[in-house]
Amino acid sequence: MTPDDLLQRLAFVRAGIDRAGTLRADAAKIAHFRGHKDARVLPMWRQRHPFDTGPDGTPRPITMSLSEVGDDAMFLGLVGETPWFAAALNDADVPATGESAFRILNDMLPVLPAAQATLLAYARGMMLWHHTHRYCGRCGSPAASSEAGHSRTCTNTACAHRSYPRTDPAVITAIIHPDGEHILLGRKPEWAPNMYSTIAGFVEPGETLEQTVIRETLEETGVPVTDVRYIASQPWPFPSSLMLGFRARAITTDIRSDDDELEDVRWFSRDEVKNGVERNDPGPGLKLSHPHSISRFLIDGWAYEK
Repeated sequence: MTPDDLLQRLAFVRAGIDRAGTLRADAAKIAHFRGHKDARVLPMWRQRHPFDTGPDGTPRPITMSLSEVGDDAMFLGLVGETPWFAAALNDADVPATGESAFRILNDMLPVLPAAQATLLAYARGMMLWHHTHRYCGRCGSPAASSEAGHSRTCTNTACAHRSYPRTDPAVITAIIHPDGEHILLGRKPEWAPNMYSTIAGFVEPGETLEQTVIRETLEETGVPVTDVRYIASQPWPFPSSLMLGFRARAITTDIRSDDDELEDVRWFSRDEVKNGVERNDPGPGLKLSHPHSISRFLIDGWAYEK
């Protein structure tokens, strides 16, 4: 498995849309896009997206027209000349396809074209941000969508505070044994039996990414690390993370953790990782994280580098 193979597999990183950021505050331009005959909307209901089956038998996202969702649809950008929007549906707005058509985005990744997955992730992240920021963080008054959905402005004219979509940075790290032949993986108690993944945690205020890698690894595993090196990143809108992938080398190998987030942490050999199975495999053995995730990207990048 080559580095290019791994990059092709990584989800949500294929840009297929011009976000047209300079046009969001241009009311006339946005009104023109809203009136465009080909404008399409990506709907979401209860954090799920609707799908049907295309002529070739593969799932494809169901889109709607602006007339079906009202004026609150947020502008995503342009695919060619076509304006794209996103909107959250209320229970009463669920289309005739019914609830069964709505699927969790993560479950659809293996069968979605990369550009479609990226666009859906973008729409999902924006809609979830609007859902959780309906009120002003300064004065508590209702906040209204502004800049075509890319900001929210307090309706209290004495405040008028404007907020912007939030992204929570998190580090995720492949910790490599000093011998270079083992990787440190942990598991949460709610995961499927035998499933393990790389060590991750959120960046705290006043902290560099490298400091977060060192702190989180020590807190969760008791293993001090050095040689922290950035590898790649992945948007993860579940609900609003940006996963920043690193590799680091362990200084010592004894595992000691007072953190209750992980129920088990172990060193795994390269062969054990190569012989691992997918997380939903019913058989025994090491189960690995989703093949489209940056966690798996980091794991396989190490496992197959020789």
